[in-house]
Amino acid sequence: MTNALRSTRSTLAWLVVATVAVVWVLRDLALLVGYAVLLAYALLPAVKAIERMRDRRGRHLPRGVVAGCVMLALVGIVGWLIALAIPRIGAEAAHFASNAPEVMARVVQDLRVYSAAHGLNAWLDPAMESVRADAAGLVQNLGGTLAQAAGRLFGGIGQLLGLALLPLLAFYLLAESDAVQVSVLRFVPEQARTEITRLGGAVDRALRSYVRGQAVVCLVTGVTVAAGLALLHHPGALLLGLLAGAAELIPYLGFIVTASAIALAGSSVSPLQALVGLAVYIGINWAIGTFITPRVMGRYLKMHPFVVTVSVLAGAKLLGPAGALLALPGAAVLQAVIGELAPTPRQVPSVDPAVPSNYDD
Repeated sequence: MTNALRSTRSTLAWLVVATVAVVWVLRDLALLVGYAVLLAYALLPAVKAIERMRDRRGRHLPRGVVAGCVMLALVGIVGWLIALAIPRIGAEAAHFASNAPEVMARVVQDLRVYSAAHGLNAWLDPAMESVRADAAGLVQNLGGTLAQAAGRLFGGIGQLLGLALLPLLAFYLLAESDAVQVSVLRFVPEQARTEITRLGGAVDRALRSYVRGQAVVCLVTGVTVAAGLALLHHPGALLLGLLAGAAELIPYLGFIVTASAIALAGSSVSPLQALVGLAVYIGINWAIGTFITPRVMGRYLKMHPFVVTVSVLAGAKLLGPAGALLALPGAAVLQAVIGELAPTPRQVPSVDPAVPSNYDD
């Protein structure tokens, strides 16, 4: 290794250490930037496809115009869906809260008849009486808990500002990626810029692979949940399937939101419909999360399912749901950077024939 290369690697090492320290101190901002990067990569195929189209004079459409139109369309669609969903969810929640005491009283009565027929009165009667008496209080406590959770999630001005800035940051990355790269490289010593550019190519391939894998997981989840709920004649099966697919982007929190929506929609028919729909969703989510997600993401990210699962758990432990979302792309980036800085003379054999040895281009 020459002195110049050794000096470059030493500079890179210090840059990595400094970057990690700054990211940890400003982790809320780092999470926002991470979301913007993933959103930009998710929209990049659509932007490129539209950009290749020609106008009447045979000219390609400018990247900035295409990116702006795609981002505005996305914001409009998301806003439209939220405007449609929130009133409906609110109405379903109000209907559920108003009918919950009566439904619980009916369930208690049915259980009381069953216990009398089987001689279980001495065991079940005290518990059922307590549930019947506290039914209204349980519903109120549940509503208060959900309201507090929503307040913590959306109550911070900084969080709301971050959500508002997310489309803008993603637009800059889509429309002016080269200019953003040049501007960022100005913070890097000149002797390390060539190496950083090379590492950027590896990171780009890793993130593209992550987006492709995550798209497959979202599609499988959405189609499976929609089909399962449709077979049960569950209200809003198609919309709930779309919600379930999108919820795969937000681990844990997405599951809670989708499960609540399915239960509320089913409660408009009957408590049994709500329970069956919720059980079907939980079963599908468990099966996909256990058998499909680790395999698909492992194939696209070239990681064993064990490493995929541990990465998600580690991200959730460090940064909560946001960390779980960014754990896999972060692990893919780390793997790509290490692979470029310390290349092996031969490829390490894969323990799984489904896991290739090189990133997909």
